[in-house]
Amino acid sequence: MSEPTKPETLDRLLDAALSRAGDEPVQFDVAAGKNALAAALKSRAEVAEPIAVGAEHPPRRRVRWLAAAAAVVVLTGGGLAASTVDLTGVGSNSATAAEELIKAADLASRVAERPLAPGQFRYVRSRYEGITVEYGSTKAWTTESGSEQWIPADRRDEWKIRFSISSVEWLEDHEGEGKPDPGPFKDGSEFTGKCGKYSYYAADQPDRCTNGTFSNPTPEFIAALPKDPAEMLARLKDDGHAGDSGALMSAGEALNSGQYPAEVRATVFRALALLPGLVVTDKKANLDGKEGVALGMKYFDDFTEIIIDPENGDYIGRRATVAEDQPEEKGGLEKGTVRSSSAVTTKIVDSLGAK
Repeated sequence: MSEPTKPETLDRLLDAALSRAGDEPVQFDVAAGKNALAAALKSRAEVAEPIAVGAEHPPRRRVRWLAAAAAVVVLTGGGLAASTVDLTGVGSNSATAAEELIKAADLASRVAERPLAPGQFRYVRSRYEGITVEYGSTKAWTTESGSEQWIPADRRDEWKIRFSISSVEWLEDHEGEGKPDPGPFKDGSEFTGKCGKYSYYAADQPDRCTNGTFSNPTPEFIAALPKDPAEMLARLKDDGHAGDSGALMSAGEALNSGQYPAEVRATVFRALALLPGLVVTDKKANLDGKEGVALGMKYFDDFTEIIIDPENGDYIGRRATVAEDQPEEKGGLEKGTVRSSSAVTTKIVDSLGAK
């Protein structure tokens, strides 16, 4: 595949950050972010890239990236220890990755799921660990946090989300003054809202009944997704804006929502099996006490992976590992550092707030 341009690098990362604002504790306007991305890509040849080393940085773009980075302090738990992953994929067998995904798809397609009954809720628990880097310096800190969300059978009814913060600590050898920023919400913060439009949303931000995306799959959005793996891959690439690795990122964002039925997850797995550069990186990856097979590829500065359970075809979570030593202006993180990880658990419960 062709390598994305530098402006696309920033805009794809920012778009991914803003797209999660509807699902995670981020005070950003998703629609504005999407519109900004489209405008930026259209004029990318005229826009300077603040991530590029030695580039001239227009203040407006610099502030925009800093704001996004500050908001998405926790990307998405697993350990933040050094990884043993082959971060190049060289010598790995992409055929093995395809076999693992097809096996997972076959298992997922045989799952008989209990549908949500009127009055019930889909309970989605996400556990996160991530490293935040202060742009332009070597300051960095780790955050362990999580969220619980209750999504009603009728999405027009009341939703609920609760945030938790386990710890916020400076990363060793990357300390700054005082205490690191824990993010926009306190431990135990709760919000409710019809259609999942919580009070921290911007006034003109669309609710989750009408704004169907891969990370916010409304019933209508899911029904319109292709059942053919090749067509699904094309949709993921179109959403990802970065070729094969962008498709993997979009798939991870979709699966991390915890809202797709097993048959759609199976189609996503079969679509990813068509990626020639996807490799098995870890046969016993552990996230939140669950062990599975990790499959990934390089995505800009990181090696990004999704992790699936080989016993039942379930999706466990994802992680991102620094693929090459980073310069000081990008935090100075060493190759092999797990930048972020997430684990997702989904259940059906009978009342708002039940676990």
